[in-house]
Amino acid sequence: MQDNNNWNRDEDIPRWNPSPDDYNTQPQKDPTPKRRWMIPLIIVAAVMILSIVVGVWVGINRMRKDAQAEKSRIVQEEIANVEEDTKEPVSQTENTTGAKTTVGGIVLTDVTGVVDDVMPAVVSITSRSLVSSVDDYFSFFFGRNNGFSNPFSGSGEGQEVDSGIGSGTIIAQNDTELLILTSYHVVEGSSSLYVTFVDDASVDGYVKGVSEATDIAIVAVPVSEIPENTLSAVKVAKMSMESARVGEGVVVIGNALGYGMSVTSGIVSAVNRTINVDGKTLTVIQTDAAINNGNSGGCLLNAKGEIIGISEAKINSSIVEGMCYAIPIDINSALIQELLEGETTDSGATAEVQGAYLGIRGRDISAANSQKYGIPEGIYVSATVPGGGAEAAGIIQGDVIIGIDNVNTTTMAQLQAQLAKYNPGDWASLTIMRENGFGYEAINVDVMLTDMLS
Repeated sequence: MQDNNNWNRDEDIPRWNPSPDDYNTQPQKDPTPKRRWMIPLIIVAAVMILSIVVGVWVGINRMRKDAQAEKSRIVQEEIANVEEDTKEPVSQTENTTGAKTTVGGIVLTDVTGVVDDVMPAVVSITSRSLVSSVDDYFSFFFGRNNGFSNPFSGSGEGQEVDSGIGSGTIIAQNDTELLILTSYHVVEGSSSLYVTFVDDASVDGYVKGVSEATDIAIVAVPVSEIPENTLSAVKVAKMSMESARVGEGVVVIGNALGYGMSVTSGIVSAVNRTINVDGKTLTVIQTDAAINNGNSGGCLLNAKGEIIGISEAKINSSIVEGMCYAIPIDINSALIQELLEGETTDSGATAEVQGAYLGIRGRDISAANSQKYGIPEGIYVSATVPGGGAEAAGIIQGDVIIGIDNVNTTTMAQLQAQLAKYNPGDWASLTIMRENGFGYEAINVDVMLTDMLS
């Protein structure tokens, strides 16, 4: 009962008495929606940054391409300028062996200006020798009689054959002759010769002057014998009076190996060198430009296309290469001028101007061969030219000429030097050694000299 009394008591019964705050409190919201508005801003910022980066990259790339294009344009202009320069004609005073073009990093030397200018002046010289139809040594020089080799016999038929080839350069022309500079050894011992010009026309020529001591010769070709179209195709080259300089560029033109005209180039390696050729001491220019058989007598040219040397010889050795030689023009200019004019000089030259013509083919009999074979030292007559003064005077094959008008004359060079003093139609008394079956006897034969016979 006590418990029931307690139940009715107000203080013991729990009652709900809500607070106003319980009705006014809002439910707590999720914070995530508050940050969603930043997402578009982040995207926009990223796009802008990306645009800026792409723009900068495109700009840099475009600048790089523009720079490359400009560089390429400049290079192309430079190449075009070089090509245009090489197309321009080069005059004789403007020619240069130093013109250079770079192709693929390789420097090329262009000498076309020099070659084009001088090539029409360069010729090929072919010498002929008179030989017998029989094949032993004596018949080569003296003929054969009745099937037996006989050095004392003048019988036997001879014929001319091409025996040597060299080069030369046209350096002058007068009213009657085209004059060609070459080496003496190119024409030495020849019974006759012919010259082949730039257009392949060949015309007979003759030796006008030589200096055996310096190995220089002048060959003349009658202008009247040269075809007009050939005469218009050739030209006269210019000689330089200046000394060659070590290191300067040079060009060699000549009929190398007899295959036709060829060109080599190089530099002057040395000057005033001395070499010995066939017992003669020569002062020469040394060059590394190739000079081969057939080049002898050709020209060594400077950068202006002027002749500074006559191609001479090459050391043929397995241990020496690139050493070739040329006779210098400057120290021999006075001698060359005297040979052109047909004058005897005090420098060892013997001018061979044929003012008159004897009409023989001859060979020199040296002292050594004279002693060895019992033939008089002098000029052995290999043949007489039909229609010439020698034939008309009764000179025969096998005669040996030893003098003319009481002047001792024992070589072809000496004979031609004496003939230069005569005119066609003059008479000359020749001293001849003639075999009589027991040996040789001296006789005098009067000969009327003529013009040169073709």
